[in-house]
Amino acid sequence: MTTSFMHTGDVHLDATTHGRTNPATGLNTLWESNFTVLSFLVEQAIAKQVDFFVDAGDLTDGGRPSQEALLLVFEAYKPLGEAGIPLVIIDGNHHVTGVPTDHRTVIHTLATMLRAVGVQVFIASKPELLRLPDGSQVAALPWLSKNRVLAMLGKDDLSPADGDRAVTDYALQTLEDLAEQADSSQPLIMTGHVTVDRLRIDAVADGHRRGSEQDMAHLFAEPVLPVARLDQMPFQYGALGHIHTPQHFGDRYYYAGSPNRLTFTDMPDHKAGNLVTLDGMTPTVELVTTPARTMTRIDLADDAAQSHIDQLTEGALVQVHLAEGQGSVPADVKKAIRAAGATLEDTKTRTKPRIDTERVQLPKQVDPMTALRTWGSTQDLTDTAIDTLVSAAEKLEQ
Repeated sequence: MTTSFMHTGDVHLDATTHGRTNPATGLNTLWESNFTVLSFLVEQAIAKQVDFFVDAGDLTDGGRPSQEALLLVFEAYKPLGEAGIPLVIIDGNHHVTGVPTDHRTVIHTLATMLRAVGVQVFIASKPELLRLPDGSQVAALPWLSKNRVLAMLGKDDLSPADGDRAVTDYALQTLEDLAEQADSSQPLIMTGHVTVDRLRIDAVADGHRRGSEQDMAHLFAEPVLPVARLDQMPFQYGALGHIHTPQHFGDRYYYAGSPNRLTFTDMPDHKAGNLVTLDGMTPTVELVTTPARTMTRIDLADDAAQSHIDQLTEGALVQVHLAEGQGSVPADVKKAIRAAGATLEDTKTRTKPRIDTERVQLPKQVDPMTALRTWGSTQDLTDTAIDTLVSAAEKLEQ
């Protein structure tokens, strides 16, 4: 049985970074861009006649989106109803922000709205096996709050490291249990809003302050699932969310990444949705490139800076790295950016390189004249000059 679906996640539709109010619509320009990108993936899913659509969490930037933001998500997903394409959505960590533990999250409201217009919506705020109309099965692992899981397990007195291990063990056992519940004759995938142990974050390697790239548990203050264990499970594809940089592990586990460039840490990413075809245990994944925002870095210390300025396109968001000694973006550079229809969004200063000087080691107890002679020897002074300096100091001391 061949099955196909679209995989995306981390839309963060109502994020506002590097956005501004569009006077014609009253909407933030990033909201509009995110809506365009999500609508595009829905259109492509319909054109490709996929069997279902998977959203791996963090549709909104917080747990209490405005009604306008919720309506935009609704409008983007509404065409799936007429096309007869089921929609799977799981909760991400941003969905629970500001939401009391015993309250429903935004995906429950969205599901009610979409079902009213004929969209078949399958949601998960807790781990469960979702069975779709075509027989496909989705083992859903929404974002796991460490505190909530430990409280549920009665293990809220563990050390941080032991707590991480307990939640990781719970997640892995849960996925194994869901796999056992599945019909082995039907397609089976998993979707999770999780962190895995082999991921990379290019922005960290580039010097952005996001924590340690090597220590993911420290970086996210949450449990990390080992890919080696996931590889042993019978899922034909892992549709992962939570990490905005697209990447995959082995043949079957993929972060689609955020479909739009939300911040300059996303600048080098190829933004796309994953069009997945299943026929056996090795999925075929086609990247569906989205109309994401264009972001450009111009380094004024680079000889190619003018060439990069000349290549700016309408609507591009620009990050300028100043040359050493510059305190602000030169007026002619600002003018050129505006003339291209681009926007200067971010400026980075260049720190002067630190010059390490050789340190002179002195005994803990040393007389002032010896200390003065030692200092003089590090200043390229002649012996005569040092003798004169010491002599003068001795006279002053007397």
